[in-house]
Amino acid sequence: MTTDTVARLFEIWCEGDPRRDYTACHLGYGKGHSLREACEDLASRNQYFHDHYNPYNMTYCGCKVFDNEAAARELWN
Repeated sequence: MTTDTVARLFEIWCEGDPRRDYTACHLGYGKGHSLREACEDLASRNQYFHDHYNPYNMTYCGCKVFDNEAAARELWN
């Protein structure tokens, strides 16, 4: 198993929420070796994201986070 030694920039998206009538939401960018690390990076720079992000189950406002728009919108397709 190989591990990346260089952190990369991730796009951070959350899945849609039918209660709020949106299909997906771009939350921002974070740097890390994994989506989890990228979310932690974004949370360290964005208080609103920090307050609504759950690192234990990788959700934002109760919606799962993804590293790309297509995966975030998949529920709606």
